Amino acid sequence: MAFYSDPLKVDEYEKICIDYDGTKLYEVLERHLAKNATLLELGCGPGNDIEYFQNQYNVTGSDLSEEFLARCRKRFTDIPFQKLDAALIETDKKYDCIFSNKVLHHLNRKHLESSLKRQQQVIKSNGIFAHTFWLGNKEFTMEGLLFIFHDREALLNVVSNYFTLLETYDYKEFEEGDSLLIIAENNILT
Repeated sequence: MAFYSDPLKVDEYEKICIDYDGTKLYEVLERHLAKNATLLELGCGPGNDIEYFQNQYNVTGSDLSEEFLARCRKRFTDIPFQKLDAALIETDKKYDCIFSNKVLHHLNRKHLESSLKRQQQVIKSNGIFAHTFWLGNKEFTMEGLLFIFHDREALLNVVSNYFTLLETYDYKEFEEGDSLLIIAENNILT
C-alpha cells in the first residue's frame, strides 16, 4: 500500500475522485440500513462517502493509509477513524453495517475470504455489509497495488458462503456494467 502513503499519489487520487457521486449507492443502502445505524467504512480514502454518511449514520472511518487518515481526521473532526487492514479488521467493536467502495478488489481470493469471515464477527447479527467491486475477468498490479476485476457469479458464490444476499445493483462507473454493489446480511450470532 506504499502508493497511498505518498502524499503526491494521494493528491492524484483525490483529483480523480473530485466528481464522484455515490447517490445511487446510498439510495440502495438506505433501503437496508436504518438512519443512525452504526457503520464502519473500510478504506475510506479521502472521505467522499463519509461526507454523506456523517449525516445519516453513526459512522467510523478506516483506512490502511496514514496519509488518508490524517487528511480525514483534519476534514471530519467529529468522526472517529482507525487504521485497519480490510483483510484483518482488527477491532473489538460491532457494527450494524460495514461498507466499502472499491476496496476489497485489492484483496486476493484468500484475503477476501479472510475478510468476509472476519466481517461475520464484526457485523452485528442481522446486520449487513455493502461492498462495491469491479466486474470483469482481469487481474493486474499497478504501482504495487493488486486490482482484481471479478466475475459476477463467482463473486456472488464466494459471498453467499458467508452471508445471505439481499440485493445486488449493477452500475456504471466508467463503462456500462463495470461495477457491482452487493448488500448482504449476517445471519451468524455475534
